[in-house]
Amino acid sequence: MILNPSFENYKNCPQNITNFGSLLEDVSLPSSSSGDYFNACGSSDFGIPSNFKGSQEATDGSGYVGLYFYALNDYREYIQLNTSRTLREKHPYKISLQLSLAEASSLALKNMSIVLINKKIKLPNSSALTGSRIDLQEDVAFYEVKLKPNKSLANKDEWVTLTAEFEAKGFENHIIVGNFDNNVDTTLLEHEGPVLSGDFSYYYVDNVVLEELPRVNYEKDKIYVLERNPFEPKGYELDAEAVASVKKIFKYLKENAEVQMKITGHSDNVGQPGYNKFISSLRARAVALYLKNLGIEDNRIVWEGVGDTRPLGNGKIKEDHLSNRRVEFVMTEFQD
Repeated sequence: MILNPSFENYKNCPQNITNFGSLLEDVSLPSSSSGDYFNACGSSDFGIPSNFKGSQEATDGSGYVGLYFYALNDYREYIQLNTSRTLREKHPYKISLQLSLAEASSLALKNMSIVLINKKIKLPNSSALTGSRIDLQEDVAFYEVKLKPNKSLANKDEWVTLTAEFEAKGFENHIIVGNFDNNVDTTLLEHEGPVLSGDFSYYYVDNVVLEELPRVNYEKDKIYVLERNPFEPKGYELDAEAVASVKKIFKYLKENAEVQMKITGHSDNVGQPGYNKFISSLRARAVALYLKNLGIEDNRIVWEGVGDTRPLGNGKIKEDHLSNRRVEFVMTEFQD
């Protein structure tokens, strides 16, 4: 859904410092600062894998862009990309992109984000595009989405994949990549000594992918298992995967007021039956409390723990112990 997502559609090969908005199709600059385009067809300074900022193979195709994410006096560079269509309101989407810290960089950022916006913008200077600056633009609607990296953003050898899932508001048709905080508010990864005036953070950017996800839906009276990964034998806390699942359940319950949810906690058969029922109750209760804290009314959630009384399969196979440590839920018609 991103036009020219890997920067392969170009008008000319990069030969020198040139505004990449004039080199690339369906790409623009949201501020007066520039960025760099690198391609295997380019000159020695703007080629791939070697160029004036370091050396890195393209993760997809033969081109990528380079941007200053942190530099003296809040100098920033950004890339503004077009979507193939305006995103659909209340539909879930997933975005991913790949970054690699250039070898010439002395600083690395801890966090990254993108901004989704309703139209192409062009601000007059090269300072950080903070939310307050963008908000001053006429008829502009936007919001920031935090990205989660799969590796350290200080990685100079490999590409780091950053992803996020979000629900569209229905106006988004451009995406801006860069650092939207000024220097004071930017969190850097551990850096020895003070930050000097010549220190900077410069990243290669490639392969920006946006896809629409299926909307969350649960059939009524059908049993679903919350966790694909089992709890620890004595554990009941929700891990990151469980929290993500519960947030999807919350969204479904908010959109379907006629539905209530029954949560059932289970345990394996290792240990005393009384303790097993206790720990299974804590597992179900953890899910119920999370949903209630998100805003679901008490009378729409019922929960219980049944211990090891309902094993999967015949309950005799050793491997079943893992999957028996689970939380199941069922959506039913609301009954007050």
